[in-house]
Amino acid sequence: MFSRVFALAVVSLSWLPVEAVPAAEPLLVAGCPERAPCRGCGCKGGPGYRGPDGKCVGFRNLLKVCGNPPETRCVFENAPGTGANRECALAPRKKKK
Repeated sequence: MFSRVFALAVVSLSWLPVEAVPAAEPLLVAGCPERAPCRGCGCKGGPGYRGPDGKCVGFRNLLKVCGNPPETRCVFENAPGTGANRECALAPRKKKK
């Protein structure tokens, strides 16, 4: 049932231009706002570096994976949005109850 309703919703909105489709409220994941789908390291607010293993590196692992300066072992991609989530990504983590 859910898949039929979802398919109907997608089909009914597919004729609208992207700007006319109402945006969903941003979801909070680990305290940081969810960003729209994008390409490149940093496009969702991360530091913007791709590590030696080919994966994007987060703020918490930047020094360990990339070194100082980060360009030592990583490539800076400078995707739009780079660094936008720095404060919330580095905020102290809440303890689990």
